Amino acid sequence: MNSVLINAVLSGSPDYDVLFASLSWPPESWPGTERVEALTAFIEGLGAFLSNSNTTRFTAAKKQRIKDQIESVIWTQSLPLLARISAEAETLRCRESTAAVCRLVSVCVPLCDAAVAGRVALTVLPSLQLSEEELPGVGRLSVEVASEVIAAVLPSLSADEQLTLTTLSSALSCIKTLPDALVSKITVRLLLTLLSCCSGARISSILKLILDDLCSWHSTDRTPVVTERALLCLTALSDHLLIPHGLPPSSSDSEPDPRLYLQFWRMVQDGLTHRDSVSRKRSLYLLKRCVAMSEEQGVDCPLPPSEEDETLFKWAPSSSKLLREFWEDYALVMETLEENQIHVVRPVLNRIDTLIQTTANDSQVSSQGLFHPSWLLCVYQRMFHSENKSLMREGVCHLLELQVLQQPAFALAFSQFIIGPFMDVLSESSLFHKAADQSVGDCPELAAKLQDFMTNFFRSLPSEARGPVLLQLMQHLGSKHWCAVPLLFISQALSKLSPGPLLGVDGLTALREVLRCTMITHQVLLRGAAQCFLLKSALCLIDVNTVTLDDFFSFLMHFRADESLCRGTQVWNQLCAWLSDNEGRFKPRIMDGDRTGDATNKETVRAYVQAEIHTYLRVPASTGQTEGVPDSREADKLSRSILLCVDMERWRGAEVGNTLESLLSPLLDTLSRVSTNIYLPVCKSDKSLQLVLRLLKLGGSLSRLHGGEEQADNVMVAMKKLIFSLVDPIQEFILRRLCGELQELFDVERAELYLCVLMQLVVMYSSTPQQKYFSKLIKYSLKILQEPSQQTPSVANQVARAVAMATLAMVCGLVEQQVVDMQLETLSVLRPLNDFFYNPVSSQSQSTLGYFNKRLPKPQTDSSSEVGLQGTVLQDWGRTAAHFMRDQWICLSFLIKAVGVPESVEISRVSETLDSALSCSVEALALLPSDLVLPVFTFMETVLPQLIHNKENLCVEAVTLSWQLVQGLSTNAHDFWPALKGFISMAFHHKLLKLTDAEAPMLIAAMKQIAAALMELSESKSGVFSVLFQHCSQTWLPAGRGDGNHDDTDFSSVFNHINILTEACVYGPVFRRDQRLIQDVQTYVGQLGEECPANVVVTSNQASVKYLIEWMMILILVQYPQHVDSFWACFSMDHERTKTSICTFLSVLVHFNVIIPLLKDQAVQLRKALDIILQWCFNHNFSVRLYALLALKRVWSLVEVRGEEGSDYFGGLSTVIKACLNQAEAMQNTGNANKNWIRIQEHFFFGAFHPIRDYSVETIFYTFPSLSELADDEWIPPWKFEKLSCFSESPTFPLRNPAPDLSQLQPGDWIQQDKGEQDKEERWAEVQKKITPWRLGIQEQEPELQLVTQQRAARLGKLHGALLVVASLIDKPTNLGGLCRTCEIFGASALVLDSLRHISDKHFQSLSVSSELWLPLLEVKPLELTDFLQVKKSEGYCIVGVEQTANSQSLQDYQFPEKTLLLLGNEREGIPANLLQLLDVCVEIPQQGVIRSLNVHVSAALLIWEYTRQHMTSGSSEVNSKYN
Repeated sequence: MNSVLINAVLSGSPDYDVLFASLSWPPESWPGTERVEALTAFIEGLGAFLSNSNTTRFTAAKKQRIKDQIESVIWTQSLPLLARISAEAETLRCRESTAAVCRLVSVCVPLCDAAVAGRVALTVLPSLQLSEEELPGVGRLSVEVASEVIAAVLPSLSADEQLTLTTLSSALSCIKTLPDALVSKITVRLLLTLLSCCSGARISSILKLILDDLCSWHSTDRTPVVTERALLCLTALSDHLLIPHGLPPSSSDSEPDPRLYLQFWRMVQDGLTHRDSVSRKRSLYLLKRCVAMSEEQGVDCPLPPSEEDETLFKWAPSSSKLLREFWEDYALVMETLEENQIHVVRPVLNRIDTLIQTTANDSQVSSQGLFHPSWLLCVYQRMFHSENKSLMREGVCHLLELQVLQQPAFALAFSQFIIGPFMDVLSESSLFHKAADQSVGDCPELAAKLQDFMTNFFRSLPSEARGPVLLQLMQHLGSKHWCAVPLLFISQALSKLSPGPLLGVDGLTALREVLRCTMITHQVLLRGAAQCFLLKSALCLIDVNTVTLDDFFSFLMHFRADESLCRGTQVWNQLCAWLSDNEGRFKPRIMDGDRTGDATNKETVRAYVQAEIHTYLRVPASTGQTEGVPDSREADKLSRSILLCVDMERWRGAEVGNTLESLLSPLLDTLSRVSTNIYLPVCKSDKSLQLVLRLLKLGGSLSRLHGGEEQADNVMVAMKKLIFSLVDPIQEFILRRLCGELQELFDVERAELYLCVLMQLVVMYSSTPQQKYFSKLIKYSLKILQEPSQQTPSVANQVARAVAMATLAMVCGLVEQQVVDMQLETLSVLRPLNDFFYNPVSSQSQSTLGYFNKRLPKPQTDSSSEVGLQGTVLQDWGRTAAHFMRDQWICLSFLIKAVGVPESVEISRVSETLDSALSCSVEALALLPSDLVLPVFTFMETVLPQLIHNKENLCVEAVTLSWQLVQGLSTNAHDFWPALKGFISMAFHHKLLKLTDAEAPMLIAAMKQIAAALMELSESKSGVFSVLFQHCSQTWLPAGRGDGNHDDTDFSSVFNHINILTEACVYGPVFRRDQRLIQDVQTYVGQLGEECPANVVVTSNQASVKYLIEWMMILILVQYPQHVDSFWACFSMDHERTKTSICTFLSVLVHFNVIIPLLKDQAVQLRKALDIILQWCFNHNFSVRLYALLALKRVWSLVEVRGEEGSDYFGGLSTVIKACLNQAEAMQNTGNANKNWIRIQEHFFFGAFHPIRDYSVETIFYTFPSLSELADDEWIPPWKFEKLSCFSESPTFPLRNPAPDLSQLQPGDWIQQDKGEQDKEERWAEVQKKITPWRLGIQEQEPELQLVTQQRAARLGKLHGALLVVASLIDKPTNLGGLCRTCEIFGASALVLDSLRHISDKHFQSLSVSSELWLPLLEVKPLELTDFLQVKKSEGYCIVGVEQTANSQSLQDYQFPEKTLLLLGNEREGIPANLLQLLDVCVEIPQQGVIRSLNVHVSAALLIWEYTRQHMTSGSSEVNSKYN
């Protein structure tokens, strides 16, 4: 209609100037779309008249005037309006106006001069180069608008080749630099428009330019972002690039063929393994198009001979069928892997085997095969990147069993993949869980496969490639941080490699970096085991001809003596043997002064050690300047070298004493002169003492390894003998230095060295008289401390005070440990120290203790002292001051036990003094760093029992603050355990445990609260509760029992804390899957025995107690038959919620034959039993009926044996009972019912087991758990009890079972009804069925990775957002059930609960209506919420809380980010204060009523709906914008 109207208007010869003026708009205005379209239609109509050469309507001048007006529309109307549109935010109006104006430009440009199109393009092209942050300036267009304008003028530019290439270059530049959202628009609008405007050779040249540019970009910057954008462009251009042509693919006249580009195939392979699913889809699309194109063309690709060094894709018409089947299978596998669910993927895994076999066969037929192995790596890498851990594990196991890797060519082709992606995926700890059919202590299935794989892989590599590949592997391992479990098993696999000279100096450096990774793990046992395996790897793989002895001993420094490389261990002995075997083969060192640079003399270990000792003790003369303490690592290295050398010589038969004396003669000479030679450099004396200290500690580790038992260690005997003659000179030197010579800042650290040496000598030579030394030390130190404090403290004064306090702490510690005899003389010297601490500051009535918590102010120095090393010490003065206060409490904790309150304190003020002392100890908890408070706990342990009756409030405060401090250390494994043991010894002191509620109600309440907190903490930190219960047991059942009355008093206190005892009886936290993994691996390491010196015994588990409870009830009735009436009452409870308990009670009646002989009125009791059993024979639950029938059969047999079935008691029942039993026996024709009847009768508990005869340790701890089909980590074999020195066997409680009946049984397959549903799931495990997402999550994945992709929802077309709802603080099942339903309906990604046990609650299920089956559920305990929220923050989640705060935002105003975590508060308290600080925003719901709070489920539902509404709206907008 528009064209008709326009033609009608123009045919009447109107005034064109008036028409132009009326249809145009003012320069500063924004016309409506209709007006722009009208002007467009008018100019389009004019174009028809202007192009008609036959018309006489327009003169040449008029034509030119109209053209000028049309061009003016472009410059004065269109481009200014587009600039105005660019300055506005993106709206529907902007999009409509842009389209209309660009249409106007596309109509105007062809009617103007030919140069106009070029000028418009050159004007607009700079706008395409705007960066993401840069905004369009005045007159500049936005990128989106500029791309539309260029697309509008491109048809008019096709004749200008140079300008076309300029536009193409700008478009390609935009693809590389613009934000992701604009890349697809540029690709579609510019590149496709440009190609549509060209034809023939022009299209070919443009495509070649694009392809070359993308390939070049990807080759220089091979990143995921580049791959993603390049694939987007290639997919968009695929209709131009990938169409069959008649010419062969190598013809220069044909269009460019991507199949001939190596970089194109690298892009496709990178895309197949890309993290972005869209990029993976694009890559697979391109691959399919290439295969289809190759098959349709039917020619070789590439044509032989290929110029490429490497060809990733080949096609041969002669093998068309084989190639088509291969690529069809390949595409099927890659598409199926997108499903991300193992039950869907597993059926196609055999296709992977087919692909591998095809590739292997092809490589054997021809060296230039049709299938490149790198395509197989894409399959594995895709599996490794899967979000589903089961699929990831399947991929790893499949690769480990890959037989073709035993072919050298394949092994070499896979080597870089093994070094990189494969090692990366092995860093996932969950892969190393033991298989279902494995026992605890077995090597995990994947770890065992890894050992075989690594051995075969390196054996298959060409010999010249093994060393470089192994070095790259080591370097990759050292380039990242590893969790303990993966690194342990990778290290073990490396230790199993075939011995060979593969690693040189670079290899040792790489191994050292791997060792650095092991030092950051928290599991000490696994850390030590990994070190052991890495050392074994080094001994097998080092090329000794390329490393020097110094290189090797420097490498050994990184193995910790207290974790792996310890004297007397198997690894130490292997190391000595290895050094002995390779002695003389190491690369010689180039010594100082060797100008040739080439050493030819082979160096022995002994010669090396002797040279090192001389070098170590060669120090320059003292310059008089202040010197720091030498680096102790030199002494570590040298002491280990000496001990290894001596052990080597000892095994060779050399006399140990002579060897040691010969080696240590320079050291012994220095030490003999240390107290007399005043010119001896301080550095030399320090280094000598450091070396002695390290030798004594490292050498003495052998006795510590064997539990302190005396071992025949000739080396240490000889060393003690050599040093014994030097004890006096050393002690005299140390005494002189400690008594007045230490006055510099460095001397604080030097004093620490002296005290350590002194302690070591005292411990080692305890028989030597040290009384005179200690008396002098105590008196001098006390004198220093008693000197009045200086107003401006000097360095010398403060250092002397720090040294004096450290000395006194050392003496008190030695006396307390009974290393030094507590003689009267020693105590008499220490009493003034006690007086010094307790003397009040002033004589005022208020008692303020003089030297409790005394500070050590920072000394005043000149500016020159605050630079260099001394400046560092000064900056770290806070540590010195903290140690000064800690040393005070070491002294106080000893003195309060050894001396007590000073005699100078009046008796009437003793209690007040102790009160002040305890207050000071509470203050010390706040002043001291958490890792230094142990002496304060020890002091409190002594004082608390003395003050509890008078100062209960203060005692409770001390205990409470101490517990808070210990809780704060729970993430610090090094300091937590000592602090926990010290705290428990103090807070649960045996005198405090004996108190009753009436005696100390507040303290008992606090103790119970702390005990409950300890139990809760033990859920996430294994071993905590064991520390508590072990300590309490020592009070309730002391080892050295005295008189009976005293024992009874001790034991009776257990009833004050029955909660601890009952928890111990049924204790067993359900550990998270990652914690169970650590425990399993620790058990495995423990079973390695001496093979792994880091070995310790680790035990912790949850015992299942069903059969034990039943057995215990039987034994109670046997021992106390008077309680039988209480047992009958159990059958009258609320059985709707205790049907499993009824089965337990009926199980007791199955063994009624051992109870009835002990009961009075046996006939009455039998009748009572039968009456009760008969009621349950008709229960609606099948399992209850089955248990009741078995109990009926056994009890009735007792009646029959007594011959009383016809008596008055039983006559009426006889007919009914026999009918029931006949019915049970008749079940033989009813299939599964018959099987269950047979199985329950043959079950061990109802068959071979006898409650009295089989009462033994073996039955309780080993036989019952094994026959109950419990996890084998709950079994405790009898031999472990035999190793316990405290275990004593008795006739009434034997260790082993006297009868072999039980031990010969296999676990029965009768499963009680509470496991029936689980069995049903397992029975159908191999059939494709609907998956329960949360079950897969809990069973197969780590806690943080249970949020699996919602495949079901995607197929149903439901939109699932990234909303994560955390309800761990909610405890009511009804609220949780409703919340679960709401989350599933509105597509939340997951719901977090405090326990997954809620889902079995009938109240939960009544409101959830099965929604828990379709919503991922995650378990996070309230204690774990802090860590969980921080993890989610790091993943980009915005933490939103439903809480009214000063800064909370109204729900109606808040815009939810896509990744939102909604934290819901408790029904009563809301969100705890400690979690509020983690919130990014608080949202409140506007209210108008009087009541100010909503139900938590209702509040959550409102927020979840608002989130869904916002993101459904935004999602719809995005869809609309995509198609509009």
